[in-house]
Amino acid sequence: MQDELPTFSYTIEPLPPTQLGRRWRWQLWRGERLLAGGWHYGQRQALGALRTATSRATHELAGLVALRPERATSDGRFFAGATVQLDCGALRCILAPRLSEAAAASVM
Repeated sequence: MQDELPTFSYTIEPLPPTQLGRRWRWQLWRGERLLAGGWHYGQRQALGALRTATSRATHELAGLVALRPERATSDGRFFAGATVQLDCGALRCILAPRLSEAAAASVM
């Protein structure tokens, strides 16, 4: 069991439309380190990829290999901009939205 839950941050944003349609870019961060990123044609698929990447990162942090990272579930409804607790099998973590650079500068 974990004493303190690891915290990850994420960004998800729409990319400009192309001939193939709208795409959504996602990124997973731990502190100032980019752990994973990618894009999908739908926001729902991008959020699913983000959950999977977070499950893999949580397991790697514990020194384990995730066998079924796509099965990670959230404690509530997961939508862009929400902070959720992910259940990654025997491990749990917090996934929170990352402040944009402009928003972080205005806070300081």
